[in-house]
Amino acid sequence: MYYVPDALKCAETGETRRVGIEIEFAGLTLEQTADILAAGLDGTTIPDTEAECLVKSPDHGEFKIELDWQFGKELARDRQDEYPNDPAMEWLTSLASQVVPVEVVCPPIAVDQLEVLDAVTEELRKAGGVGTFDSFFYAFGVHLNPELPDTRTKTIIRYLKAFLLAQEWLIETHKVDLSRRITPYIDLFDTEYTNIVLDYPEDVTEAQLIDDYLAHNPTRNRGFDMTPLFRHLDEKRLVTQLDDDRINARQRFTIVCPTATWKPSTGTCTSHGISGASSKNSRPTTENLKRSRHSGASTTSR
Repeated sequence: MYYVPDALKCAETGETRRVGIEIEFAGLTLEQTADILAAGLDGTTIPDTEAECLVKSPDHGEFKIELDWQFGKELARDRQDEYPNDPAMEWLTSLASQVVPVEVVCPPIAVDQLEVLDAVTEELRKAGGVGTFDSFFYAFGVHLNPELPDTRTKTIIRYLKAFLLAQEWLIETHKVDLSRRITPYIDLFDTEYTNIVLDYPEDVTEAQLIDDYLAHNPTRNRGFDMTPLFRHLDEKRLVTQLDDDRINARQRFTIVCPTATWKPSTGTCTSHGISGASSKNSRPTTENLKRSRHSGASTTSR
C-alpha cells in the first residue's frame, strides 16, 4: 500500500508528483536482475558493460542496473572497446558482487503508479535478492527522491523540520542495522543545526536556508539530503560552498532508507530506516520529539 500525498500535483508543472527510487541488494547478477525487470515491465534489455545495463520500459522509461562500485564501472567502460567479451572483467564483477550491491535506479514514477514496482521486487526477492539483514557485511539501502509540491522556501522548511524532529525517533524505532550506523552515509543533523531550523522565522529567505544548511552540513551524507534540491534552486551558491560532481540538480530531495530488506509479506523491497516507509510502528510522541530536539543528536556515525 502506498499513501498518496494530499498535494498530488506539482505546482510548477501541473503534473502528478513523481518519485525516483534506487534499490540496493545482493544475491543476483546484473543479467538476472535485468531479465526479471524486463519480464515484469514488458521492457527490453540494453546491454552496456559488464557492470552496467539498461531496461527500457515502454510505459515508465529507462531503469538503470549497475554494480554500485565506481571503480568497477569505470574499469569496465575503459576495457569495453579493447575486450568486448572480457572474461577478466566478468570474473571481477562476479567477485565484487559478493560484497558490492546491485543497484536498480528507477526513472521518476508518478506517486499514484508506484504499485508497478511491487511485482518486480517480489520476483527479485523470489529469485534470491537479499538485503542488509542477510549478512553482517551488507549495508544496503533504498533511496527515495520525491518531487516537492512546490519550491517555496516555507514548503521546503516544513519538510526539513519534520525530519529533524523525527530523526532520533526513526533511528531508534526502526532499529537501523549496525552495518549502516558505522558508515557515514546517514549521519544525523546535529543539535545546533536542528535548533537553527526549528527557530526560523516566517520570513527566512532561500539564501539563508541554503547557507545555513551548507555551513553545518557540507556533505551529501545525510539521511535527508537537500543538496540536489539546492543545486536546482541556486547552483552557483551550492557549488561555491560544496563542489561535488556527484550532486545532480533536481527538484527533489533524497531520503536515505538505510536498512533495506526483502519482505515476502509485502512483496516489495522494504526499508526499516530513516524514512519509516515500511514501518507499522507508532508515530513519534510529543515526548519523543522534545527529547529529539534537546538530547543532543550527534553528527558522528551511530
